[in-house]
Formats: sequence, C-alpha cells, structure tokens
Amino acid sequence: MDIASISAVVAGGGVIVGVVFAYLELRNLVIQRRTELLMNIYSRIDQEFASALERLRTRESMGYNEYATKYGLADIYHLGSVYEALGYLIHTKLVDKDLVCQTLSESTIMTWERIKPIVEDARKQLSQRKSGEYIPILAWWENLYKEVKKREYTLQAQP
Repeated sequence: MDIASISAVVAGGGVIVGVVFAYLELRNLVIQRRTELLMNIYSRIDQEFASALERLRTRESMGYNEYATKYGLADIYHLGSVYEALGYLIHTKLVDKDLVCQTLSESTIMTWERIKPIVEDARKQLSQRKSGEYIPILAWWENLYKEVKKREYTLQAQP
C-alpha cells in the first residue's frame, strides 16, 4: 500500500467518525430540547394549578352553562392550558409519552373524567360543524386522557 491509499483510508475513516459524532450530538440535542420543552410545561404546574385542580375535584358535575354560571371557566382554562399542551406534544411526538403518562396519569384521569360532561355539553352548544371538520374543544386534553388510559390498560394486562 502506498501513501495515497493510506491517506484515502484515513480520510474515509475520518469522515465516518465525523458523521457518527455529528449523529450523536444531534441525538443529544433533540433529547435536550424535548426535556426543556417538557420542563417548561411542568413549570406551569404551580400552587395555582394545584388549587384549580382541587377546586375542580370537589365541585359537583353539571352541564357547561350551569358550570360556567356557577363557577366560571378560569380553572378549566388554567388546567386546560397544561393538559392541552401535553396532549398536543404527545400527539406530535415532541415529548416522551411514557414520561408524561407516568408523572401525570392520576391527575389526567381525574380531571378529564370530571370535566368530560362539561366539555361534551360545550361541544354540542358551541360547535355547530360536523365532527371531523374541526378540532373539538379540548381535544388534546382528551387525547392525553386516552393515551394515559391505554398505558394503564397495557400495564394491567402485563403479568
């Protein structure tokens, strides 16, 4: 083997090492961005969020108009901003579904089951278009709930 062949092999090896290094760096950057995104969402879970969660948990179940008149919609908007964001991020695969489901499964189930009658009533009243032509009210929160329930069912089915 002459010097030209050896230098070509070394150059080729350098390119391969560079590509592998770039791939690993890019993968780490994606993981870091996803973590930052999730932590930004979790930073919205504060004392006010916990208070809204407790108020929702202890309120009686009723239709949209009655709930809005009696309690207002601020708590649902506050909670919805977090659960909607998480549901959408799971749908788009920008955050790890299992991580979200592990950390918020209990509150997701409780909150969605409490507001489901309110949301269904609101959808009937406020959404005049046929299903499939629009994104229903709080659809990503409902999607998050379904993903959590799917994961729960899978875990229960395992021996």
